[in-house]
Amino acid sequence: MKRKGVITEYLPWLLISLAVLAIVMITIFFLKQEGTSLIDKIKDIFRFK
Repeated sequence: MKRKGVITEYLPWLLISLAVLAIVMITIFFLKQEGTSLIDKIKDIFRFK
């Protein structure tokens, strides 16, 4: 039985997704401490001048 191949195939993607989730959660936490809304920051990023 070669079940190890399935785990090694999905493990890098799982680690990448957990890292991205952690970065997003930390960003939201710091933005809430500053009193700025995440939606306002996203609007500022995509605002064309």
